[in-house]
Amino acid sequence: MRGIKISAMTTSEILEKYEGKALTENDISSYEKWSLNFFHEPQIVREPYLQMTLQLDVTEALKVYKQKYAGHKEASFTAYLMWHLVQTQKAHPYFRYRKIEDKWYIFENLPVFAPIAVGGDKRFSDIVLENPLYLSCEDFFKAYREQIYLKKEGQDFSPIDEKVWQIAHFVGNLPNLQFTGFTLHMSAINSGRPYFYFGKRYVQEGKTQIPLLVSFDHANLDPFVLSAFIADFEQSIKS
Repeated sequence: MRGIKISAMTTSEILEKYEGKALTENDISSYEKWSLNFFHEPQIVREPYLQMTLQLDVTEALKVYKQKYAGHKEASFTAYLMWHLVQTQKAHPYFRYRKIEDKWYIFENLPVFAPIAVGGDKRFSDIVLENPLYLSCEDFFKAYREQIYLKKEGQDFSPIDEKVWQIAHFVGNLPNLQFTGFTLHMSAINSGRPYFYFGKRYVQEGKTQIPLLVSFDHANLDPFVLSAFIADFEQSIKS
């Protein structure tokens, strides 16, 4: 994977590029006024991130995907899931909260960061997809395939800006591993961004399922809002 370079972008530039704004007390609930600070207090909470591995039924989603995009040469079911994750977050603002330099913000159009396997001595690289909110699913397929092609063809190493790394949607995929539990090492920077990792598809009792790890910061997210988000995501991929 690429390294992280000291940010060349100011916070103001990040806010302008990714359509962010500072959260004010009028924007958040009384619970959030407590939680956004409490779970980032190291004297009280050693590790603010919680991790859950879910098993998603994608039987109907695969049917819809094949019906809609069977003739699209750049189609990818992984990219299909990624695109729907981003689109679903439009209705779930807590998933777009980010903490930069000890201050909380909300963003509208965050990029997608995805680690990818390239094989050989390099093993892994990564891609960054800009403006995913405004891309159609077909355009997202194209951008995803183009970025992967460049990485596998040996595009030169280039570190990612530190602030962009902190705020980007993180969506990974392990298509050869069918896991029932998976723990990520966590960043030393508590930015509030959730991490998603899909696993290997499998069939159980006639239904196609896929593992999904979700690692989330308890300061801005919790099992209650996660369950609502997952319900909407599962509906989105079937529609």
